Amino acid sequence: GNYLIGRGRTMRVLSTPGLCCPDCAAKIDKALEEAGIDHKVSLEDKTVSVCDCDHCMETAMEILADLGFEANRIA
Repeated sequence: GNYLIGRGRTMRVLSTPGLCCPDCAAKIDKALEEAGIDHKVSLEDKTVSVCDCDHCMETAMEILADLGFEANRIA
């Protein structure tokens, strides 16, 4: 489910339909962590939540695209 991380900040949620296995989730998790983005990857929801700022959002979208995932903002 969705919950807030950090200090009660809101998150932007990206739908990533291609997220289908723990390996994919780990790959995304690692890439976003290396980019310094506050995030949460949910395998069951097939979503990636990122810090609510344009920079994080854009960077996350680029990283996901580089990894071969289609991402659409849903929240």
